[in-house]
Amino acid sequence: MYITIIEDEKVLSNNISKKLLKNWFNTRIINSYNDFMNEVFVESDLYVVDISLRDGSGFDIIKYLRETKNSISPIIITSWYNDTEKKVYWLEIWADDYLAKPFSAEELIARIRALLRRSYKVTWNSKKIYKDITLDLKNSEILKNWVKVELTPREQMLTELFILNVWVVITKEKIINTIWWEHDLLKVSDNTINVTVSNIRKKLWENFILKTIINKWYRLEK
Repeated sequence: MYITIIEDEKVLSNNISKKLLKNWFNTRIINSYNDFMNEVFVESDLYVVDISLRDGSGFDIIKYLRETKNSISPIIITSWYNDTEKKVYWLEIWADDYLAKPFSAEELIARIRALLRRSYKVTWNSKKIYKDITLDLKNSEILKNWVKVELTPREQMLTELFILNVWVVITKEKIINTIWWEHDLLKVSDNTINVTVSNIRKKLWENFILKTIINKWYRLEK
């Protein structure tokens, strides 16, 4: 998962990058408007954009992402402005979230994880079928043979992640960033994840073909 940080304060951008890397996010740092416009465009999973760059406007970058590159990746605006009218205006135009400076890396990571969790769902139809299991995103329910399965919140989110990514290897990094998003990566043990997966297997039975991939983690198969 790649996060692009567009921020002309190099100390700040480096500190953010280090914290993101610790939580298994890959990062790309861009320190000016010109650097962004002159680089070969590579889509990221999320953008953190400082509005007041020294050599240009972060809004021009956001407009370029949305209108020229048709990017649907979430965008978080950062700015020293703390004016309510400006926040509302910026969020109504193209951005998905606003973070006033100064902010902590922990708060930024929480916002990033929340946006990424939402973005997994909005690109899908309200229902997705896997064998005899139905994922009803609109009502946040998992049905087996059209009967609701009682799952804990984390079991529910993890089941959604698997069903929305059939045949894709789901790594520990992705599981933690999506399901245990409010925790530091190092505080979520392998056993915690394995117990949750074991409970899902028991509740969804034999047709839920979840394979353990050695050194990679899990893959849901047809």
